[in-house]
Amino acid sequence: MKRKPAKEYTTEQQLPRLGTSPYLKLMERTASSDTNLNSAHLGLIMLWLGDNILDMVDIDLAAFDITESKLDLLLLLSLHADQELVTPSSIADRLGIRRSSVTSLLIWLEKRNLIVREPYAKDGRMTHVRISAEGSTLVNQILPTFWSTCASLVDELDKEEQAVFQKVLVKLNASLEKRLGSGR
Repeated sequence: MKRKPAKEYTTEQQLPRLGTSPYLKLMERTASSDTNLNSAHLGLIMLWLGDNILDMVDIDLAAFDITESKLDLLLLLSLHADQELVTPSSIADRLGIRRSSVTSLLIWLEKRNLIVREPYAKDGRMTHVRISAEGSTLVNQILPTFWSTCASLVDELDKEEQAVFQKVLVKLNASLEKRLGSGR
């Protein structure tokens, strides 16, 4: 499974892999004196890991013509289907993205009949967003692949490593959610 480039390039046009060394050298020159360089290095690896994870998920979801961010929104709507009012603003707040990004996602999903946007019955100025029957069907088709992809992300770790990794990830995630003031 390979990451698909945005467009095909000749060998001369491709940027070579750099590895961490040039980034670490840049960090040594540009980080403030109170920055722990080892911690910054770990943070950089976490950023790259996050990017790689999203790429892996998107590759596996490509067969369904959807990305992780669009599936994330559909899952959110599925899990909040009993809410009387789900607004684009509340979606943006919950997902931690800009309102304009939510609007773009909603337009894409609505064009494919995966969601419905309708005026809120109690206040027509507000828009209620809900998952459609087609959206629910698609989510149910995708979830086995999604969960398999999630599981495959830790295939390289044995059971003990997975237990330690889970403890560390839960701790880091809780800390980040606290700093951000929101979470899943």
